Amino acid sequence: MSADIILITISSVILVSYLFDFFSSRTRVPQLVFLILSGIVVRVLMDRAGWHIPYLGVILPPLGTLGLILIVLEAGLDLELGRDKVEVIRNSLFSAFFSLLATLGLIAAFYKLLFPSAGLRLCLVNALPLAVMSSAIAIPGVSHLPADRKEFIVYESSFSDILGILVFNFLVLNETFGFGAYFSFGFEIITTILLSLVFSLALAALIERIDHKIKYLPVFSVLLLVYALAKMMHFSPLVLVLVFGLFANNIGKFVRGNLRFYFDVDRLREEMDQFGGIVRETTFVIKTFFFLLLGYSTDLRELFAPDAFRVALPVLGFIYLGRWLPLRRAAGGAAHSLAYIAPRGLITVLLYLSIPPALHMPGIPAAALVLLILATALILAWGVMKPDTPAQARLKRIISGDFNEQP
Repeated sequence: MSADIILITISSVILVSYLFDFFSSRTRVPQLVFLILSGIVVRVLMDRAGWHIPYLGVILPPLGTLGLILIVLEAGLDLELGRDKVEVIRNSLFSAFFSLLATLGLIAAFYKLLFPSAGLRLCLVNALPLAVMSSAIAIPGVSHLPADRKEFIVYESSFSDILGILVFNFLVLNETFGFGAYFSFGFEIITTILLSLVFSLALAALIERIDHKIKYLPVFSVLLLVYALAKMMHFSPLVLVLVFGLFANNIGKFVRGNLRFYFDVDRLREEMDQFGGIVRETTFVIKTFFFLLLGYSTDLRELFAPDAFRVALPVLGFIYLGRWLPLRRAAGGAAHSLAYIAPRGLITVLLYLSIPPALHMPGIPAAALVLLILATALILAWGVMKPDTPAQARLKRIISGDFNEQP
């Protein structure tokens, strides 16, 4: 394939994705649905032509990791901190944590029932990718909701990503779950938060003091480098990314007292605004190619195989069953309108690809993940459509547990 054809293909994909994004804002159907379906269609056409994309298994994991970093960073850059945010942060963290545990327990129990010979740890490791809400889909999907509910979902989905990775590392790295394992887990979280604050100050100083016309790419490269090193040391690097995003968007709240002698807050705000714009543009491109290639990697015959549906349909029910009770406690009356927002996506695929070969459960088809990603995304889109039809109102009440509420 010539260089000209490659350039035409890349630019066409980005333009089509931009049209999908525009169409998504009108229909409320997440952009990833169109991208995955487009990837499946491209796979069918290329198979008939005898073409294929090489090294797909090598390309997807780093591309997805980069997308996840950018999405969490973008979420942090959109969040405002303050005393008035304490309640929403506490409630969203409560919902993310207990929804993750409840959903993980339900799916792991289902896997144990489905495969009686599988050990508990094996079931938990394979269930975890499907227990985590994806901020990559949730955050863009709620852009039309009222500000308070959108803010809750942004925090909740970001916390879900981070907690999911923490629990995943805990399950993979520990064969037994004694006191030492839990102590190490808590030490890891506290250390990561403290190091994140120090690292955020260092990056802010770097941004302010670089006078070269190229400044944001080196800063982002440092962020990626520290992310990779922290991951190799079994810390949770997404905490670092989220803290830096929050720091960048709330620079005036962190740089106080004597620190103002070392930082120009007004200049930093301008720099961070420009940095945020670059992050959003880059996130769009990375997400486009990741979900398109994810669709391409899906075999259409496997997608409609009975085994995929046998796993996907019960798990779909467990996802919403594990969500509604913690959400009712955390969101109160808003639970009715938020219960259907439980998408699976980028984080699901990344965690699934990160399962060590020795812990892979062969009876779980990869196509089930794609089915669940599409199903939860479509349920989200259907739920945010306004106004509610009577059928929507009834299903929302069932999902949120408000069985006695009248339309």
